[in-house]
Amino acid sequence: MMRPLIVAVLLAVFSLPAKAQVNNEKYHGFLLVGEFGELCTMCEAIVLCEASNQPRTHKKIPATGNFTLYHVQTRTFWSQMSTIWEWFIANFDSESLAQGHSRPVLAYQVSQANWSGPIKTETHLALEPPLISFSNLSIDRRDGRWVRDIDNKTAGYCQRMPLWESLETISASTAVETP
Repeated sequence: MMRPLIVAVLLAVFSLPAKAQVNNEKYHGFLLVGEFGELCTMCEAIVLCEASNQPRTHKKIPATGNFTLYHVQTRTFWSQMSTIWEWFIANFDSESLAQGHSRPVLAYQVSQANWSGPIKTETHLALEPPLISFSNLSIDRRDGRWVRDIDNKTAGYCQRMPLWESLETISASTAVETP
């Protein structure tokens, strides 16, 4: 007698539309949000930030110039494990995913053709508020503005770079020659 009721309840719950995927239209066009939603747990991204008064569009990492590269890495093991819980809860309350998560980052400072780094750090990616936060700088995910946290002034603009080509450039530019 109880079994049909349990089956009916389970079918009703699982037939509800899943809200776990953060692909809400209001996040469309945000930096590091793709056609399937937020940057996946096993995905990496390269973000180039440079001092400028307006956004620039580079097709690849420039050979010279002054800029910072952020290599946003995959989530750590425990962070990935927490994702299972986050996505389960998000089926009932999708706002929990919008608050974001943290990831390891390798930062490279480039001055003309001289590379320094990597500096190991961490970033927090959030959709609400729409920021990619580092220790003293943040990226506004709506317009790519690179903002100093201390005074909220624009330090420049950032853009996502093509991953595989950028990884090759970073590897070639930071390789240490051995005798």
